[in-house]
Amino acid sequence: MYYREMNMRIIYSIATAIATLLVLGSCVKEPSVSYRDVEKRSFTAWIKQHKPELLDNYQEDGEYYVEVLDRGIQDSVPVTGKDVWVWCDFTCRNLDGDIVECRSAELAQMLNAYNSHTHYVPAFRFSGKDSHTLMEGTYLATYNKITWRNPESGEMEELEVRYGTKLRLYLPSLVTGSSTQTADGGYEGEYALDTSKPLSVEMTVYGHVGNPVAYEGERVNSFANVNGGLCTEHRATKEKSYRRTTTRTEDAEEVDTRPLEFFDGRWHQPIDTLEHLLVNYSYTPEKYLDYKNSLGADTLKYPSESIYNKGSVYSSDVDSRINAALIERFGRGIDYDEVLETDSINTVSSAKLWYIGRFLDGFIFDTNIDEVKEIIYGKIESEGEALTFSTAEPLENEYILAWNYALPTLRLGQWAAIVAVSTYGYGISGKVGSHTSTTITDGTFDYASYYNYMNYMNNYYGSGYGNMYNQGYYGYNPYYYGYTPQVTTTTVTTTSTEIPAFSPLLFQVFVEK
Repeated sequence: MYYREMNMRIIYSIATAIATLLVLGSCVKEPSVSYRDVEKRSFTAWIKQHKPELLDNYQEDGEYYVEVLDRGIQDSVPVTGKDVWVWCDFTCRNLDGDIVECRSAELAQMLNAYNSHTHYVPAFRFSGKDSHTLMEGTYLATYNKITWRNPESGEMEELEVRYGTKLRLYLPSLVTGSSTQTADGGYEGEYALDTSKPLSVEMTVYGHVGNPVAYEGERVNSFANVNGGLCTEHRATKEKSYRRTTTRTEDAEEVDTRPLEFFDGRWHQPIDTLEHLLVNYSYTPEKYLDYKNSLGADTLKYPSESIYNKGSVYSSDVDSRINAALIERFGRGIDYDEVLETDSINTVSSAKLWYIGRFLDGFIFDTNIDEVKEIIYGKIESEGEALTFSTAEPLENEYILAWNYALPTLRLGQWAAIVAVSTYGYGISGKVGSHTSTTITDGTFDYASYYNYMNYMNNYYGSGYGNMYNQGYYGYNPYYYGYTPQVTTTTVTTTSTEIPAFSPLLFQVFVEK
């Protein structure tokens, strides 16, 4: 009985201890620290260790830190607080210093990442109260006032971003995006930024404009005035409406002579009610287009905007080489004396076109002419083919409006230059640059060589053993007997150039006879 009571007491004590442990265990809370909190602590610790002088430059909105490298030109109009389009240059790095995105041709060359398809110029992005097209962190620094300690005075000050302002931003993933960050279209750096990692951005502002549509129009008109002049007298009136007519009448004696008015070396509207769509009908590769002076006295320009001369391709002789190649292949086109004797493009159901597409600084973003590809890219990734333009319903062609409106006014065998604002091009959205990779595998199987090796094995081992060894047991063994099918794998990467929003475009076009 005694032992029985003792056993009961022991069991009761153990049960009580277990119950107490369960109660205590239920009171222990699971860790509630989020990844965001962990990153914030780690990010702050990194700043304290590597950039302690920036602790006072902490920005509550966005939880980032700012290093002011250049305050900018103080008498220029600030960007802060305005709805404007901003030219800004930036280089993005992870906290180890590895470049994630780069818009500098010089840096790209140092990284061995330079791409001749890439237009290495500042980005053109919108910064406004209700929306923006900048990365969140760079937008916050652009639109809001920055609070920082001026190292010269030691005082806390407010800074408004303006022309020439240069900042280095240390951004948490909260304002860079949660997914992997990488650039495309040729702006890539050394590495992609891993998911939810901080980013360092060095950013320079080169100016802004409130009305990009008006600015585009001024640029197009300025380009035309520098390169032959802008025709202003051909405008629609109640008495007369000009339409660029190039079709000859059936009666050869009644030829419309108006095309001669448009072949005077100036830039004309193909349809006089469409502003800032201009055609130079007497353009020929024998003439050089002036990109350098096309901005006039404009002050809202970034360095080297007027003429593109980055990298090794766009040297002083690039246009002379291109023009020589164009004349050799297509000829000089038609001149003033040949206009009325040459058939309109509208006399055929479809026309074949060759072209070079440029920005107004001379950079070539597209062409279907192999000789030009060889000069600009150093190779021909894919052979160019003439584009087909249907003349029956011009506006139904799957081309930009500048082409659909202007091309029907040309003649067979003619060179022409077309310049247009983005309204007739790629509009306010532009065109995203990208890489497209295609892998081609060429596995040529040489049956003659295979047959010779099989005969050798059968003669050496006997047909029974040889066939069993190579077909029945192991299958064909090219390694052992010295014959390997030649397999060649080629990866072709095609880069398309980014066309920013509100980009005026220039086309040099040749119409095949």
